[in-house]
Amino acid sequence: MSHGVCPAHVLLIELECKHCHLQFLMCRNCYRGHVYCSSLCRIQAQCIAHRESQRKYRQTLKGKLAHCLNEKRRRMGRVKKTMADETTFRVVFRVICYPWDRKNTPRCSFCGAFGKIVKAFPLRH
Repeated sequence: MSHGVCPAHVLLIELECKHCHLQFLMCRNCYRGHVYCSSLCRIQAQCIAHRESQRKYRQTLKGKLAHCLNEKRRRMGRVKKTMADETTFRVVFRVICYPWDRKNTPRCSFCGAFGKIVKAFPLRH
């Protein structure tokens, strides 16, 4: 699925996934400030960041008091959430359809448009 533009006019930038460190290319039309190569990497990185922030919170006085109250509530049988409560969390994965092979013509990892690699996108007039 190309953008209908001459391949010489499609500009691509090389990005490195902040989570898995995979190199990937993206055209200006697909680029929205991406730092992850796929939805899977984005979700995994967000989970890691959330886990770290929760760890820091649990070390504060407010976090310790909240944990204490939750444990007391659990022991008293007034649990807010149990293991039987199953939330429906649907994860949508975006897989790179066009992996970048340095030997072939460069193409956008998301839409597949062929183009030329630049350091940064030039300003639009």
